[in-house]
Amino acid sequence: MKNKKIAFVLLVIMFFMIILTACGNIVQKEDDNISRTEFMMDTVITIKIYDKIDENLLDTVFERLKEIENRMSKTIEKSDVSNINAKAGIEAVQVHEDVYYVLEKALYFAKLTNGAYEPTIGPLVELWNIKGQNESEVKSLPDENDIHEALEKVDYKKLQLLEDNKVFLKEKGMKVDLGGIVKGYAADEIKRILKEKGVKSAIIDLGGNIYAYGSKTSGEAWKIGVQNPFDLSNYIGIINAVDNSIVTSGGYERYFELNGKRYHHIIDSKTGYPSQNELSAVSVISKDSIDGDALSTALFILGIEEGQELLKEVDNVDALFITKEKQVFVPLSLEDKFKLKNSEFNIMNNN
Repeated sequence: MKNKKIAFVLLVIMFFMIILTACGNIVQKEDDNISRTEFMMDTVITIKIYDKIDENLLDTVFERLKEIENRMSKTIEKSDVSNINAKAGIEAVQVHEDVYYVLEKALYFAKLTNGAYEPTIGPLVELWNIKGQNESEVKSLPDENDIHEALEKVDYKKLQLLEDNKVFLKEKGMKVDLGGIVKGYAADEIKRILKEKGVKSAIIDLGGNIYAYGSKTSGEAWKIGVQNPFDLSNYIGIINAVDNSIVTSGGYERYFELNGKRYHHIIDSKTGYPSQNELSAVSVISKDSIDGDALSTALFILGIEEGQELLKEVDNVDALFITKEKQVFVPLSLEDKFKLKNSEFNIMNNN
């Protein structure tokens, strides 16, 4: 799907540095915390727990992540999502209750955003095939006829959720892609596990989807750096967060350039092309990460005006809109939580 975010850190956690690896895993043990980094779900994932020095807990967390990946990845041949796609236009497929729940949420956000978040975006994502940041290989634009044909296979209204956890895509060639929501669900599942185990303080980082779980052991809020979309080694400001998800979508994550124009991976399901508007990035702050994941894509596509109208319809969700002109639109509800640190950007208050 627009789907979102390979192994690039969209948000910078300013108070610690973690060694990342493209394969395998790293476990780090320090005096006050334990962390593990693995490459899963097509991204680099790091979990850092501050008040329970117990590696078995990390085992439980990463086993759960592997379950989610095996059921919801479109590239794993026998996953539930792959089975749904393989049987498109043929028959309904029974899926695990996890998958059914995520699809229910996906359809909710598709309806809420009128398809700005689109769970059946798969044919367009495959056609554009934008995988890496500033891909060096020579690329060309998809043929317009191919884009038109793919567009005809994209329609969340033709994704049916039936009784007994059965799912049916009504036309052959349709493809579900949960890349724009599954990491949010995974973060919420990690949060659930940590809460059940009595953890009070942790940072969950799923390839830049950050969940600030609890507060610091000192009782202070976590300080989460918001990525500078024009300089990925820097940040524009800091969000003070306690029990908050922070998810960013931007045109700098995965893209290629052709004839001086950038084509990023966030595809507009109405046009079949990468979204084009005034935005460079959107950061969504929410209590549930699954909400922030889906809405970050939708808000990026909708732009500031429509995006702000959409936010009036949801609870416990705020967003920072970062424009190509280096303006940061900050809602009044975040004024005390967000601090601009980069003088190249200007704050634009909005309600």
